[in-house]
Amino acid sequence: MKHLLFILGDEILANSNFKNYIYRAYEKKFKEINEIKIQNKTDKDLPFLLEDLMQKYDFITIFSSFEYYPTVAKILATLNEDNLILDENTLVPSKSFYEKDSFMIEFLTCKINVLKIQINHTIPNLIGDISLNFKHFCLFGIDNESAILLLETLTKSYEVKIKVTQLLEHINLVKVSSSQYGKLESFLKSVQNLFGQKFFLGKDPIEFISKKLLDKNMKISFAESCTGGLCAAKITQFSGISQIFEGSIVSYSNRLKHEWLGISEDILENNGAYSEKCIYFMLKGIFKTAKPDFALAISGIADKEDIKEHKAGTIYIGAMFKDGTYIQEILYLKGDREFIKEQAVLGAFCLMLKLKPEIFEF
Repeated sequence: MKHLLFILGDEILANSNFKNYIYRAYEKKFKEINEIKIQNKTDKDLPFLLEDLMQKYDFITIFSSFEYYPTVAKILATLNEDNLILDENTLVPSKSFYEKDSFMIEFLTCKINVLKIQINHTIPNLIGDISLNFKHFCLFGIDNESAILLLETLTKSYEVKIKVTQLLEHINLVKVSSSQYGKLESFLKSVQNLFGQKFFLGKDPIEFISKKLLDKNMKISFAESCTGGLCAAKITQFSGISQIFEGSIVSYSNRLKHEWLGISEDILENNGAYSEKCIYFMLKGIFKTAKPDFALAISGIADKEDIKEHKAGTIYIGAMFKDGTYIQEILYLKGDREFIKEQAVLGAFCLMLKLKPEIFEF
């Protein structure tokens, strides 16, 4: 089913935080963002544009700014040979299904949900559903080419199509969609049997890992340098996470690495903050402070400038379990500062899958 996210209004576009809120709400409802159209204001061509879009999509969700909402409602009512009524101080087409600040109108081949958006207010309920013929899963510990080769041996038997995206080296996101007679669930079961612990459902490895930790009531904490608390920010996206996350340490300077994490000045001077030895003692230090089940540590250069013998994008990551077992890696990442930080955090979380795969078995 083809669906479209349509944002209308320059006020929304100017507020990037609120726009991202819209994206999250939409993706939570429909499991993916299929296509996006953005327009900063209404114009005389909007009725013709909406008619054209109705021919191309099965479902359209329009997030309209408060200013342009009455115009959109009037155009859709006219196209559906309907009248507008005022209910709960909101104009809606009389034939539509509606809630506060949100209505859904049906045309012959398309449904349209229009939401009246006020900046820095809660987004109204998204109305209506689409038929999902796809699912996402991740494969861990296998390269992109091998993943595609092995998956394609199954696709013909189950009449499904796959699209593989590499999130990080040896971490692949797969979208599988079925034809009319495709056997989606049977395909997923076969993939699980084929890949075992390398397979888990969903498109976000950090969400999968965090929920597994919640299910098992296993605590986690972080010692971060170049990522500036991004590990903590990522895990606190999920409801109930305070049960397993008490806090972490962000230490950029060597002084605080020494004072807060207990790393000796000798190690910091001789090995440097960008070293496997430093990561090891960052892990040990967070265990002394927080006493979690898992600890993650990150240090490196998330910037475009090289520092001494270390190239930009060189990131040291480590994970340790409470029994003392640990694993470390060096990532060589490319991109801007924010992208490198995001990739470093993803890589650090996924170290836990390598360190204790039995805990995260799907």
